[in-house]
Amino acid sequence: MTLVLSACAGGDDVVGIVTPTPTNDLSQPVISLADGPCAGGRLTVGALAEMQAAWEQEITGAQAAATAWQEDAKLVEAQVGCAFLGPGVEVKGRFYSGEARAYFASYTGVTTPIDPGVPEPPVLDTAPVSFERIAETLLAEGVDPTAEIHPTSGINVRYNGTSTPFGPPGTPAETIIIHVIVVTDGDARDLFIETTNWQTISFS
Repeated sequence: MTLVLSACAGGDDVVGIVTPTPTNDLSQPVISLADGPCAGGRLTVGALAEMQAAWEQEITGAQAAATAWQEDAKLVEAQVGCAFLGPGVEVKGRFYSGEARAYFASYTGVTTPIDPGVPEPPVLDTAPVSFERIAETLLAEGVDPTAEIHPTSGINVRYNGTSTPFGPPGTPAETIIIHVIVVTDGDARDLFIETTNWQTISFS
């Protein structure tokens, strides 16, 4: 494993760039699916139900990269969407290590330390995440199946906790929240989905 650290004068935070040694193909978490949900480089609401297998394999690959950095690394945030180049599905995972007291970005290898007084973030349990349920919830909200998931923001998966608030006012606490921006004919809708009752929440 290669570790490159840089520090600036004045006590700025140290940012590291880690290049984990690949142990298998899963250490490169990008799946090429020419005929999959990201065919053509875009992801629609109607194709979300096809994302589950790719999501699970991508998370496994991202975890492998994080574990190569620190054995105690745990997933705390995830963003999923289409790869920038090619038709593959890509997960950008953010992991936390209590041993290192730092975050690790699986997609860049960059590590970011946290201040001593900052509480540790809760672990993101991916078991409740169902892309079929995400699709069903959006369709029930009246979103057209041809609506596109915003290519830059993708689908964000986070835990709405006391120390890690995520979502608009009224978002249920202590639950996993899905954030998605859907675009139809140039109009964008910013939606949050709580995974306890699978209901949508928005700022407006």
